Amino acid sequence: MLSHSFLYTPLLGIAALLTLLFVWLKRDELGLWVEVEEKLPETRYFVLPDQRQMAYGIYGAPNAASTVFYFHGCPSSHHEAFLLSEAGRRYGVRIVAPSRPGSGGSTFRDNGAILDYPDDVLALADYLNITKFGIVAVSGGAPYAFACRQRISRPRLTGMGIVAGIYPVTSLGTAGMKLPSRIMLRVATWLPGVVAWLIDRQLGTVARDKDEGKMEALLVADMQQDSTPQSDKLAWEAARPAIRKAVVMGVREGVRYGGQGPAWEMKSLGSHWGF
Repeated sequence: MLSHSFLYTPLLGIAALLTLLFVWLKRDELGLWVEVEEKLPETRYFVLPDQRQMAYGIYGAPNAASTVFYFHGCPSSHHEAFLLSEAGRRYGVRIVAPSRPGSGGSTFRDNGAILDYPDDVLALADYLNITKFGIVAVSGGAPYAFACRQRISRPRLTGMGIVAGIYPVTSLGTAGMKLPSRIMLRVATWLPGVVAWLIDRQLGTVARDKDEGKMEALLVADMQQDSTPQSDKLAWEAARPAIRKAVVMGVREGVRYGGQGPAWEMKSLGSHWGF
C-alpha cells in the first residue's frame, strides 16, 4: 500500500501548479500588472548631434516591433509615460518617451523653436533603429506633435493622437484655462526668467526635497482649488496609485533641475508656433 506521504508530495506539486496557472490567468483582475510596474524604469540618456543630452525612458513592451513616442505635458518629463506602460505591455507596444530640453535630465536649450523638436525625435529614433512610429501627445506636448507632423514624412510617422492638447493661444486666446496657467503663458512670452524663478521657487524646491510625498501633497492641494474643473478632480480621485505616481514623478523630474526648461517652453507655447 502506498503511504500517505508518497501521495501527498505530488498532490502538493499539482496544487501549486494549478494555483500559479489561476493567478496568471487572473493577473489583470488581481492587479498584478500594477504591482509589476510599480518600479519605474531607469532613465536612459542619448547624446544628440549638437552634443546636447536627451533623457528618455522606454515603457510598455520594450522589445515590441510597434513603437509610439510619448510627448509629455508641461511642466513634466518622460516619467509621465508610465501612465501608458500597462496598456503598452498588454497590447505589445513599445513606448519611447523623451524629456524635452531643460526637463527630466535633458540639456536646457534657450534658443530652440517648436519646429526644431522633430530633429531631436528623429535622432533618437535613428539611434534606437526605429524605422516607423506613431506619436501620442498630452497637453503641452501637442504643439511638438504637430511640428513632427509638419516635418516628418508619412511613411515614417504612421499616426498621431492628441490628448487634451493646448491650442494656439495667439489666435484662439486662453479662455477656459485655469487663471494661473493663463498668467504664466502671458508673462513667459516676455519675461521667461521671471517665470523660471517662480516655477523653481514654487515647484523646484519641493521637487528637490528627499520626501517625494511633498510633491504629491502639492499637486493634491492644486487639484482642490476652486479653479480646477470638476472633471479633473474626479479623475484624480478615481486614479489608481500607479497613475498618480506617474503624474507626480513626471512633474517632480520636470522641475527638479530648475525652472528654465518649463519657462522657456511656456514662452514657446504662448507665442506663434511657427506653422
